[in-house]
Amino acid sequence: MPKMATELENGPLEERSPGESCFEKIYPFGSDLELREEYINFFGGLRIGKLLEDLDLVAGKVAYSHTQGWERGLGIVTAACDRIDLTGALPSTSDLQLLASVNWVGRSSLEVGIRISSGNENNWRRVARAFFIMVARREGLAAAVNPLSPKSPEELRRFKEGQERQRLRREMSRHNIMTVAPNEQESELLHSLFLRIRQGKLKGASMAETLRQSTRLMHPQFRNIHNKIFGGYLMREAFELAWNITYLYCREWPQFLCVDHMYFFEPVEIGSILSFTGQVIYTSPKALMVEVTIEVIDPVSGTSEVTNVSFYTFTALDEAGEILEITPVLPNTYEEGLKYLDGSKRFRLGEKSREYSSGRKNSSKSG
Repeated sequence: MPKMATELENGPLEERSPGESCFEKIYPFGSDLELREEYINFFGGLRIGKLLEDLDLVAGKVAYSHTQGWERGLGIVTAACDRIDLTGALPSTSDLQLLASVNWVGRSSLEVGIRISSGNENNWRRVARAFFIMVARREGLAAAVNPLSPKSPEELRRFKEGQERQRLRREMSRHNIMTVAPNEQESELLHSLFLRIRQGKLKGASMAETLRQSTRLMHPQFRNIHNKIFGGYLMREAFELAWNITYLYCREWPQFLCVDHMYFFEPVEIGSILSFTGQVIYTSPKALMVEVTIEVIDPVSGTSEVTNVSFYTFTALDEAGEILEITPVLPNTYEEGLKYLDGSKRFRLGEKSREYSSGRKNSSKSG
């Protein structure tokens, strides 16, 4: 190991400001037709799934810079994509800007915020924001990272908001509906839903009928610098499955609203067989939520292990661009009922986040 790496590993961690690791990336879609062709989808818009790969790369670059990861011999991994909210249109004919910086730092983790803007260098308009949770490791164990030293009012605001998001993440983890029994209000909601379905007062589509699955072999071309499968690739595949499920369910063009969360539980080895399973778990009159679970399957024993779980919210648009009424999804088993409750809780929190983001989208300078 180089001498500089050894010195940094053993020396004290220096405070670093957000500006020391901030990063900007420009996609000249307005003028570079070849580049635009790489990112365009069937409908002429930008492929969100492909952009997700790039967002994960950018978050990793910023995290390595802040933590001096290369110099200190650290491995930086994506622990979660906390949120990605779309707040405006993503035209494929306009340039795209990614502006990323560290918002908040804990002991071994940090939040990287990314502002996504459309337009050109003279007139950028924010159209989305993303938050990634990155974790530092050395020899398989959590490693301490450089403290963050926010100075300006904007940096202090982002730090406080990052703290609050960390608190909400821990709260959601403690009250995970799949591991903790429903509370009284949630039980009443589930019972009321059951009665309305049984009495024929609520018509819709069975949750089980929305399930779709794909299987992939993980080739070395999908690997990251740690010789594991790149998290951005998993994000792209999961998103595109969720998009397809929404298209099949609504029978109209899906309009992406947000990635509610994507959990990275375990690294995925090259050569793994992965199963991507998705289904609609919650609907409101104008939107729906899709859950996608990724499992690695052992071909010899047939056993499987969950590596990732993610949640996506979409609306659907008719040919005139108007938001369509969404057919209700109906849970028919207790497990489906729990998924419905989880989706309901996540959807409500997402609505609050989008309202807040829309209210201040023109006042923020970064993610």
